[in-house]
Amino acid sequence: MATRQTQDYGGDRLSALPDTALVRVLSHLSSNEVARACALSRRWRRVFAAVPVVDLVDPRTETGHPGGDIAVCFDMLVTSVILGHHAHAPIRVLRLIALDTPVGLLDQWVGIATSSGAKEVDFDLHYPYLSRRKLCPFGTKKASADFDAVEHGQYTKTPQQLFRCGTLRLLRLTNWTLDLPSCFGVAASLDTLCLKRIMATNGVIQELLSCCPRLADLTLEECPGARKITVPSDRLRSFAMVCCHKGKRVVLQTPRLRSLRYKGGLPRDTWLIYADDYEDVAAVTIDICEDLTSKAPKQVAHLMKLISRCKNLTYLHLALLPSMAYYCSEFMAVLGSLPELSQLVLKGFMAADHAVLSVAVLLVNARNLEVLSLFPVVLKPTEKKTCSSRYYPDSDDEEEPENCSVVEEAVDYEWTNKNLRRMNIPCLGHSLRRINIEMYTGNAFDRILARFLLNKAGALEEFSVTLSAPVSAQKEEIAMELRSWLYNPSAIVTCE
Repeated sequence: MATRQTQDYGGDRLSALPDTALVRVLSHLSSNEVARACALSRRWRRVFAAVPVVDLVDPRTETGHPGGDIAVCFDMLVTSVILGHHAHAPIRVLRLIALDTPVGLLDQWVGIATSSGAKEVDFDLHYPYLSRRKLCPFGTKKASADFDAVEHGQYTKTPQQLFRCGTLRLLRLTNWTLDLPSCFGVAASLDTLCLKRIMATNGVIQELLSCCPRLADLTLEECPGARKITVPSDRLRSFAMVCCHKGKRVVLQTPRLRSLRYKGGLPRDTWLIYADDYEDVAAVTIDICEDLTSKAPKQVAHLMKLISRCKNLTYLHLALLPSMAYYCSEFMAVLGSLPELSQLVLKGFMAADHAVLSVAVLLVNARNLEVLSLFPVVLKPTEKKTCSSRYYPDSDDEEEPENCSVVEEAVDYEWTNKNLRRMNIPCLGHSLRRINIEMYTGNAFDRILARFLLNKAGALEEFSVTLSAPVSAQKEEIAMELRSWLYNPSAIVTCE
């Protein structure tokens, strides 16, 4: 039977699949890709309206231009895709990135999706005349932890129907004003919540969180209204707080926490995030936006204390300023109390001999480390920024901190190599299996550290580097040089 169906479709085995299987395949594509695929085959065309996913991006949000040569009005496109669904094929996933869409249409789209039993809503709004700068007080002249005063109240209010959908499991909102109805049922079913650049008071955010008894994954990003909050869900497994710089205290009332991410400045007095139990936390990501150059050891003590509480930690990601592995001695002491640590990720500037040495020092107490990933931040030449159009006065892209410029200074490479050779790093000899370096430039500091690691890593199985654009043409030469430094000749070296 299957052979006959395949013959009927000209040997196309994919088209011979039943409709339900084709729908599952198409559900992994964006709506535009689904439309293109279905346009090529009459067999596929009839399943287009049964795909339960609406996933569209307004091209104006990618080009930075308000109009241009857009073939189809985005608002009309979304409306036609949503209304074109079969009555018996509900919308389960609604993912949209839209620009300046009328409120009435937003309500209509969300209303249809939620009334049909949507399980996932991911809605990112863009506004043509409002700033998109990061809400972070560090690094740039325009730095601020809050929205501009003239912008308060300018974001569109969340549709009321969104919080009355009892089937919703995942909700991601970006650039909205959080407006909760007097009674809502979404919280009872919600297990994943992400709020990014949300205009709302602390009380409104707390009201939403207090009604989420099943919440397992929570992300708060650039939400200046989040100041003192409590997450009562005892099912919470993952929590991320990113650039909520006005936050003063977060209480996580869960014994099941497994993953914790914090990006922001150093806590001033006491630690910001409190959990009922840190014993089972397996992954921690710490990204400090603030330059630590002038900070005393006692000012980073809260950071060390948080990490040390996670006794069974297996994954640690550190992103620090002004350089990679800054305050390495203090962090080294903490790593000594983490016997289960097997993966370490370090991100930061590495264009100095002390930064190279700091990375090596940090590894001394990571005795059972198996995977090391390094993400050197490469400073770009100073350029005069231009704006593609008046519709995007600011960008939310990552910006280079102004206080981290590289100062040219005389470097004694022989002294650096001599100090590295003196170090005894146990994990290099018996447990470290994989090393990955991103944005490898081949400069003196990159080469010194790479050579040291390759010379010492007797148990190494794989060493991979991702080359920066300026040296990508030298891929073969760099790979050959890296292989020449191998202590273990059976290790695999790859350059991409």
